[in-house]
Parts: sequence; structure tokens; C-alpha cells
Amino acid sequence: CLIHFIKRSEMIPKDTEILVGTYEEFLLGYKIEKKLKTKDEYEFTPSFTQRAHIGPVRCLTGVNKFIVSGGSDDMCKIFDLVARVEHGQLTHHDGTVACAAGFGKSYLLTASDDNSVAVVKVGSWQVEKTLYKHTAGITALAVHPSGKLAFTAAKDKKLITWNLVKARPAFITNIKGIADILVVSPDGSRYCVGLHRRIDIYNLETAGIEYTIDLKCRPNGLVFLGGNQIVAVAGESGKVQVHSLIEKALIKDFEAHETRVRCISTLLEEDEENSSGKEDRGHILVTASSSDHMIKLWRVHTDSASEVKCIGKVDTSCRVTCLTTWDPSMKGAIKKKRKKVAGTDQQQNSTQTTPKKKIKLSEDNKESGSDSERKEEIVIEQEVNDRNSEQTSKKAKKKKKKSVESIAS
Repeated sequence: CLIHFIKRSEMIPKDTEILVGTYEEFLLGYKIEKKLKTKDEYEFTPSFTQRAHIGPVRCLTGVNKFIVSGGSDDMCKIFDLVARVEHGQLTHHDGTVACAAGFGKSYLLTASDDNSVAVVKVGSWQVEKTLYKHTAGITALAVHPSGKLAFTAAKDKKLITWNLVKARPAFITNIKGIADILVVSPDGSRYCVGLHRRIDIYNLETAGIEYTIDLKCRPNGLVFLGGNQIVAVAGESGKVQVHSLIEKALIKDFEAHETRVRCISTLLEEDEENSSGKEDRGHILVTASSSDHMIKLWRVHTDSASEVKCIGKVDTSCRVTCLTTWDPSMKGAIKKKRKKVAGTDQQQNSTQTTPKKKIKLSEDNKESGSDSERKEEIVIEQEVNDRNSEQTSKKAKKKKKKSVESIAS
């Protein structure tokens, strides 16, 4: 019983990290640890600080055991969070890398101001495919949970749905503005497009707008809370709004930062499925601001009566531009090519060499004018091969005929 209690008390998985990119070219990492002798409060422990780019960091995403950042220096930097080293860099774009997204544990998608979307294989880091269709720089990117579709929006005011199986556009939509946000719901039935002062939520089956959120300011982020029916939205104002997609109404809003909320994300919790229905622990939101340099954790419940509580915060002393989360459950095995063993090569060579069988042909020749008989034997070596059995039998017959003719002569 005591072991069960300790396991349930650790609500955020161990070694969970929050990573942020900044205007000051740095990449910062913080580990989330629960404070001792507290019920629901957390503290931030700095895990690493790395100068990643020559210019502001524009995007940040986690895939497998790596964190990939894109910057205004046209490069993608790769960091290994297990070994705590810089793994390498990608230079396949010719413009600012505006957005990046990972799918599963094997693929990374990056989009840039050079109008292209690149599909990169994690591990070998080779560009599998480059997609071209936009006529201006790409501003937003999202991947469907199935991995078969991707959504991109660009400065040409077009929203393109990509068929990643065939590597070509599946649908092109003209939108009235430049989209800054693209988010797909966890079940893949909806996708959200953030424009100048509103967010349109589309139904994937009908391709129509289900609900529109008017923010009266530029939207900066959107996340789904505990499924596909409730969203939290942040923008240039300091408030975070929580909306219900079933009731199509605002549930609550709260003041997160003094001036604006630059980034918003969620943290997963352990034993979420095993928790009883009576105990509503709510959800943990992560917000960051570029004006007050703060990262904050919020405990948010999806009802309108409960209050929102700040359960942790840290001052980064930097202007935050992008944010993502990482935990050890994202790690996966990377397949490597097997090395050939000398013994197996010899076995393969031995199996390839087919045995030869000997065929004896006897011919009786009687000499004219004499009673004596002369008997000669001819040995023919024939290769045993199942595939070319017909050809080898024909060759054996030809050899047989020639040998008989030579004896007769």
C-alpha cells in the first residue's frame, strides 16, 4: 500500500524537461521536480544551457531522444538529451527554419522560408523527401497522428494538406490571411488554424469550420486538454482562455502573464487512466512569455467554477520564442545496419557453389574385320541446379551426341 501511495504521488513523470528557445540564441532546459512536503507544487532545476544558433531560435521540437531546434541562420541543430551532447546539424534549407514537427520516433518534418517542407529520417538524418508547392515562406506546420497527412500554411495565404504516402498535395485551401498556428487534435478529427485575430477549428471529414474563437489579438498558441473537446488558447494578451468545442462557448479565462503569452504547452501525468472518476486532478499547462522572461506551470480544471492555480515558475532572464517538453518515454531504439560476419559469408559462398555429379556413358564399337570388341567410357560433369535444370539437361545431351560422333569417327 505504501508503494502504491508513493507511485501515485509522483504525478509528473520522472526526468521530464521543459526546453525553450530564446531571442538571445540560447537553448535552455529545466527539469521538473516536485517540492518536498508540498501537495501540488513543483520547482525548476536547470539541466543545460547551450548557445544553439547565430540568431534567434525560431522553433523547437522533440523526437526520440533528440531535441531539434531551427533558427534564423538556416540551420537545424540536433541535441542528444541522453548523452547531453550536441549531436550534429542539418543544412538542407536555404532560409530561416520557421517550424519543425516530429512524428513517432523515426521522422522529422521541417519547414522554411525557402517554401519547402523536408522529411528527414531520424538516426541517419537523411532527407527522404522535399515537398514544394508554396510560393512564399512557410509559417506553420502540423502532422496528423496517423502520419499519412501533414498541414502547412504560408505567406501566400494558402493552407495545403499533404499526402505523405504519395508525397504530393492532397488539397489546397485559400485562407483570408497568414496563418501563424496549425494544431491537429489527438484523435485527428479536427485541425485548428490561427489567423490574425481569430482561430478557426475545422472538421477533417467535412472540411468545414465547426467553431471560431475571437481573441481580439494575435493568437500565439493552442493546446487540447484531456482529449478532443476542450482547448486552451493564448495570444498577445496576458490571458489564457479555455473553450469547449461541444458547447461552443468560453468556459473560463485567467491572467497568466503581465503582457502576453508567447508559448503554451501541456505536461502529461502518470496514472492518468487509473485515477478514479471522482478525483479530478485537472491538467497542467505550461506558459512562457518573452516580456517578463517567466515560465509558469498552471493547474487547470475544465469546469467553470474551480480556480486556476500556479504550481511552479522560474525566471529565465531571456526572451522566450518557442517551447517544447520532453520525457524519457519518447526514447526509442534506432535501427542500425547489421555487420556481416566472416563465417556467414563463407556459408553463403558454400551454399552458392552447387555440387557436381558424374555421368558415365558407355559406347560399344566393333572393329571391322576383327572379332574383338572395344569399349570406351566417357565421364561428363554436370552441375546440379534446380532453376536451370532444363538448360543443363540440353547441354548434357549435346555433349553426349558430340562424344558419340567422335567415337564413331
